[in-house]
Amino acid sequence: MSLAERDTGKHTLRASLRAARSALDPAERQAQSQAIADAVLGYATDVLAPTGPGDRPTIAAYLGRDPEPGTEHLLQELHTRGFGVVVPVCEPAYQLSWVAWAPGVALRKSVRAPVDEPVGPRRPFGEVPSVGLILVPALAVDRSGQRLGQGGGYYDRFLAQHLADSPGAAPRLGVVYRSELLPAGAVPAEPFDQPLGGAFTADGFQRFETVGRSV
Repeated sequence: MSLAERDTGKHTLRASLRAARSALDPAERQAQSQAIADAVLGYATDVLAPTGPGDRPTIAAYLGRDPEPGTEHLLQELHTRGFGVVVPVCEPAYQLSWVAWAPGVALRKSVRAPVDEPVGPRRPFGEVPSVGLILVPALAVDRSGQRLGQGGGYYDRFLAQHLADSPGAAPRLGVVYRSELLPAGAVPAEPFDQPLGGAFTADGFQRFETVGRSV
């Protein structure tokens, strides 16, 4: 049985959040996306230590797809400021590989998910050098760190394979609109779920102390 088939306890919440996200005024989505980008850029610049003289770490990001918070401006600014950027590609068996992103990189529609993916050499996450931050898409995140995704299971598996308490692990932080940051306990938790250490919203970076990890 797939993760999606077992996900019935989250079905109603997921449907409600999708409807609310789609109903959000496009201008408001754009304004919040810009504020989220500013929050991520501030965090990356202030918190992530350089990996060497003139070098900055790599950000594992993603290509936001409307009505998700937009990430195009964010990725461009990260690249301009010298951060490496990689984004995921959906592989068989609900796995992710990672491709370097830069302005102008060719994109194509995924054959496995309703997303765009960059064209280029694919690497497993363990071969991506100097990752300092993992940005995780979500429909919602609650203040205990529980994340509600789209239900496909790609990020559930990815996060379970790269645990937050592993030596040298990068912080895993959600990206959501401000109304999608929910009270602790609002997102049903299941045994395979991996909590996030915080989230970026239009109001800035929100740290979740209950996760027990410094971010």
